Amino acid sequence: MQKATVIEIGNKAIDHKEPLLLFFGEGVTQGLQEYAIIQKIEDPKKVKVAVGDKIAFGEEIYHVTYVGQFANRNLQEIEHVSFVFAEEPHEGKLGSSIYLTPAKLPNISKGMTITYQA
Repeated sequence: MQKATVIEIGNKAIDHKEPLLLFFGEGVTQGLQEYAIIQKIEDPKKVKVAVGDKIAFGEEIYHVTYVGQFANRNLQEIEHVSFVFAEEPHEGKLGSSIYLTPAKLPNISKGMTITYQA
């Protein structure tokens, strides 16, 4: 289990019409900052997410239904992942994404804890 803390939320990071949240580490480019949620993972190299795992955003628990081919590497190297809160499509999945259910955005706030649970 690895924990992360939300340290910043871009002013365009959360759109309740889009079931997608972009998470990055502190090294996010300036152009992406307003669209990103910045997280600080305790030990990024130890993050390994698999289908069937759970991810908690504060007290809200989500189930992993898909892990893109680049998702774990991006989490470990730059603390980046695209969380998609929707049913997994048959095609067109993002390689850097993790699909989660239930299909609703969690309430994200600065300082909250995200827990990556194997």
